[in-house]
Amino acid sequence: MAKIIFILLIAVIITIIFLEIRLKPVIRAVASVQAQSFAIVTINETVTDILDEMNISEEELETVNTSSDGTISSIRTNTILTNRLKNLITTRTQDALSNIQRKRVDVPIGTIIGGELFNGVGPAIPVYISVSGTVNSDFEEEFQSGGINQTVHKLSVRISAEINIIMPMTSCTERVETTVLVGETVIVGETPDGILMHGQTADS
Repeated sequence: MAKIIFILLIAVIITIIFLEIRLKPVIRAVASVQAQSFAIVTINETVTDILDEMNISEEELETVNTSSDGTISSIRTNTILTNRLKNLITTRTQDALSNIQRKRVDVPIGTIIGGELFNGVGPAIPVYISVSGTVNSDFEEEFQSGGINQTVHKLSVRISAEINIIMPMTSCTERVETTVLVGETVIVGETPDGILMHGQTADS
């Protein structure tokens, strides 16, 4: 009897070790993808909420100067306003990411078993993950062709975050990035030589 109990105990231990070895990388991979998705959605929603709350117009973000003949001679971004936005986005986004707690991620049994045939098949094991992160944001300016004799000047905010993903048995760190357009100006005619970006000329 003691021998049977000993064999069963060894079998249980081996099974637990096997499951842990097999489960860890699968859970990490699935949870990592889901956590990045949660983070990007959270970042985009937070930035959109901030822009809606502040109700900032494109005219407030960018000042377009024209020459005597009506052509655009320069574009100046409002550095005070963009810095205020940057700090608010960084702080609020970091807080929002920290609120991603006990998010449920379903890992199908077939994915755990492995192989293309079983991937995503069968009942799912619920895994709960939590996220925290360090956020950085900055404004970017870009010129794109807008059609015949037109150029579009776009002002966007790029948010990057190092997110720590905590899950059962393991944890990992991933980097996510997303860009949100906050304003654009259509330039008709030639692009001005001296575009003022964040208060400085582009060729300075």
